[in-house]
Amino acid sequence: MDIQTLLEWTDKQVLEKTGKHLDSLQESILQGIWEHQDYEKIAKNNQRSYDHIKKEAWKLWQLLSDVFQEDIKKSNVRSILENKASSIIYNFVNHHGNNISNSRVNICRENNPHSENNLKKSSNFPDNDHQYPIIDLTKAPELRYNYGRKLEISTLKEWLDNKTLLITIYGLTGIGKTALTLKLVSEIAPQFDYIIYRSLENIPQLIALKDDLKQFFNQSLSTPLPDIIDYLSSYRCLIILDDVQNIFKLGELAGKYLSDCQDYHKFFQQIATTSHQSCLILISWELPRDFVNLKSDKTKTLSLQGLTTEFEEIFKEYGLKNEEKWTELRELYQGHPNWLNIISSTIIELFDG
Repeated sequence: MDIQTLLEWTDKQVLEKTGKHLDSLQESILQGIWEHQDYEKIAKNNQRSYDHIKKEAWKLWQLLSDVFQEDIKKSNVRSILENKASSIIYNFVNHHGNNISNSRVNICRENNPHSENNLKKSSNFPDNDHQYPIIDLTKAPELRYNYGRKLEISTLKEWLDNKTLLITIYGLTGIGKTALTLKLVSEIAPQFDYIIYRSLENIPQLIALKDDLKQFFNQSLSTPLPDIIDYLSSYRCLIILDDVQNIFKLGELAGKYLSDCQDYHKFFQQIATTSHQSCLILISWELPRDFVNLKSDKTKTLSLQGLTTEFEEIFKEYGLKNEEKWTELRELYQGHPNWLNIISSTIIELFDG
């Protein structure tokens, strides 16, 4: 996201909350922090004293903390504002509760494929009044980390272009699997008629999950279809199931299903082996054991690893010093974005960067 887009979005949020716009100095401070400038550099650029800029910046962080209901400061303002601006599109609930209406995806305006000229009505769509994909990401978590992952995004796009039926993204907790998937959604949404995110955190029975999915699909259809696979065949759908590891047994061979979740195994097999035009993305700590036996170019697995180059963005946001040590720090914490954020915060608080 470019700084001008972020400033416009932030100013709009401040105006709605306080009735006042950001002033030019506040915008200049935000822009300076965005460009990784320190207060001394910002003061010089604005022909103000260091103490004055530091005082005005403190007031700005207090203002933004009140507006966004988070503890915002110099070290985290960029990541918090960008994540909130990116996540705002996930609020697809209209004024009538959980009824998801027509929604246009617009996460990142930078290189955004969803401009007015690029938005197309799907040729498959059941109702001419629906000009955009029908999307339900209301149960998705807030997009916290949005670092790089260009190679992974490119790989996933290629798999979708090749009509892959089932994709599993697995890796350590907090490594960024869900964030990667939500970022992918922001870039490929117009390719689908329906997109829905659900979590298996509470281990729902498969029949309950299917009923929930049918309810979502049927909002725009006059005639319900018999089974989920019929929706996947009739329309181009993207179903995202998160926290899939919860349906596996603990302390046993990885990817072994719970006794009352065996029907999930059959459900995944059906989606992976039946001809249709949709895709199911599974997000998990571990790979389902039976997927090893699926020898098909229509099923793919992505083992998500730590950040290799984009980790520098995290350190820059926190204002860490000693850049020659950054690679060593990344290696020590395996490029894990959550761990890097925690240790960066600790270094700032205890060792002044």
